[in-house]
Amino acid sequence: MNLRQLEYFLTVAAEGSFSRAAGVLHMTQPPLSQSVLQLEKQLGVQLLVRHAQGVSPTEAGRLLMEQGEHLLQWSRRLEERLSAMGQGLAGSLHIASVPTFGWSHLPPLLQAFADTAPGVEVELSDPVPSEVLAQVADGSADVGFVATSDTGLLAAAHPGLAIELVAEMPLLAVLPPSLPDLPDPLDLSALAGQTWLLPLPAPGFPGLVEIAEAVWRETGTRPGSVRYVSTLQTAVPLIAADMGLSLMPRSVADVAGPRVQVRRPVQQVPPLHAAMVWSRHMPPSPVLERFLAVTRETYTGKL
Repeated sequence: MNLRQLEYFLTVAAEGSFSRAAGVLHMTQPPLSQSVLQLEKQLGVQLLVRHAQGVSPTEAGRLLMEQGEHLLQWSRRLEERLSAMGQGLAGSLHIASVPTFGWSHLPPLLQAFADTAPGVEVELSDPVPSEVLAQVADGSADVGFVATSDTGLLAAAHPGLAIELVAEMPLLAVLPPSLPDLPDPLDLSALAGQTWLLPLPAPGFPGLVEIAEAVWRETGTRPGSVRYVSTLQTAVPLIAADMGLSLMPRSVADVAGPRVQVRRPVQQVPPLHAAMVWSRHMPPSPVLERFLAVTRETYTGKL
């Protein structure tokens, strides 16, 4: 039994006549009659009683009328669902994003995507940058966001990933409570000899360490020591506890609030670049294609 046969039978049973059903279906009566006869033959049961006034359903026909309508409704819903998935309007999307991008930039982006594709189920994770790249590369995440000092070097180190710049994140000096009297803006040479808190460097991932080293070269200074942390977010409570200082986007520094000191650098400190990454080896799903388009539209003209 196929869905067309079922639709033909339900129409005949509802109209009580092959001729009236043929008119509703915009077809001639002979192929309609043949289709119902073939259906009865396939099922091995009589579905309609033919009489002078038209047709009436048998007990088996009444059961098929009741259940068949549900089946057609389910089929239509399935067709609509599959069509929506083909247009990127339904399905699922796993996003892996470093918190540096996720806290301030991801919420408006997710809202814009939800407005255009409300049927898509979004799953979020916030691993460290190297793990974001690994998840995208192995397909466990559809798309990722990282913060890097150099998108060109990042792309060269990871040729299997498509990498696209979406936003720049200017950096501020975030200082412990023990340094309340430093001016704003701040000459970063005043931080010579201090303990710096920086994310642990990862092979093939240029990040804040490279920016800090550029600052030290420009100012002709060196830190007293460098302490490595897993993420910039990990550094925030350490800075608040007078255990060091760092450079970070305001969105990260704002987490600590008044517990830390924030200063604008006098020097032209290179920003972190928020980059969107996805696999070159796996064709993007319609959902991912739609998300990439929404991201580009959201950040157009904001670099």
